[in-house]
Amino acid sequence: MKRILVIAAVVLLVLAGCATAKVNPDGSPYWTTHTPKSTKSTHYEVASARQSSAQTSQLRAESAAKDAIGRWASTNVENALVTFIEEAGESLRTQQMLEVLQNLSVQTVNIGLRGVSIVERYTAADGTVWVLASYPVKNLKEAYKSQALAVERAYELEKLKAEVMIEYLDALLDSVEE
Repeated sequence: MKRILVIAAVVLLVLAGCATAKVNPDGSPYWTTHTPKSTKSTHYEVASARQSSAQTSQLRAESAAKDAIGRWASTNVENALVTFIEEAGESLRTQQMLEVLQNLSVQTVNIGLRGVSIVERYTAADGTVWVLASYPVKNLKEAYKSQALAVERAYELEKLKAEVMIEYLDALLDSVEE
């Protein structure tokens, strides 16, 4: 008998939790009108679409959510680069360095967005598909580190090529002088 009461209590708690889940007046999930607050570890975006078919609507909504996360990621990386350049001062203000950093920014965002997940989907009565997407912030940090290392390796390779070219030209010019 005690066991049945415990099971019944657990079932009631679960049902009460479901009943208190936030919903909008129209019955849609609360997240469709109030994007969950992003945390230090996860960023959230909500998007919707209403196309000619449910599948097309879903694809368009997911694409829009990923696009929004991409804009957020790009803004964060760009802001970090601007802050870095401002703090570094005039020594970094060469056009070449700015181009390298901007390229690094774009590549980082493109690579980092591979970790977007669709957390929830909701289809409204009118056929509008809503999606809640999440993105682990650590993915952006890891992508940036990875791209920074790739740029550093490419720079070292270019530096090595330049050194080899100088040695070759020196040897060539030495042979011409003789």
